Amino acid sequence: MTQLSHASPEFDRFLFAPLDDNGETPLTILSALARQDIDAWQEAARLAQLPKDHAVNSLASTIWKSDSERWSPLTASVAAARLVELLPSHSATRERSIPTDNDSGRIVMWLTYGIIFWSIAISGSITQHANKNAGVPNHVNATIEQQAVASQPLPGANSD
Repeated sequence: MTQLSHASPEFDRFLFAPLDDNGETPLTILSALARQDIDAWQEAARLAQLPKDHAVNSLASTIWKSDSERWSPLTASVAAARLVELLPSHSATRERSIPTDNDSGRIVMWLTYGIIFWSIAISGSITQHANKNAGVPNHVNATIEQQAVASQPLPGANSD
């Protein structure tokens, strides 16, 4: 008999799941694999590394081999598809939490838009300032600014 290597609890949800819910004492994946002299944790790790469809096919074959009188290839495949979802690498919640290349692309896109917007805002400010002073000599601008300041009343001054 193969020695079982319970190295990590990450596969426990998968291994202790019942193969079916028919009201009888449930047969777990762990039991089905042990009956075939397969190290359950090594098999779970192997299935977790496979693409989902390959993992389903492999597990369905294992389930069918465990009791071919009880399981048809179709029912074994249906059970395998449900059970593969319990593997850490194939669970839907884990896939959503891992950033994908698409998520990275969106981040880069928004950073690029931000940089472009910032560049346009800066260049617009510089252009507006340049247009304000365009065509008028600097000493004229200074004289106009001094006259504007001088014509404003001082704070607290009475104007009768």
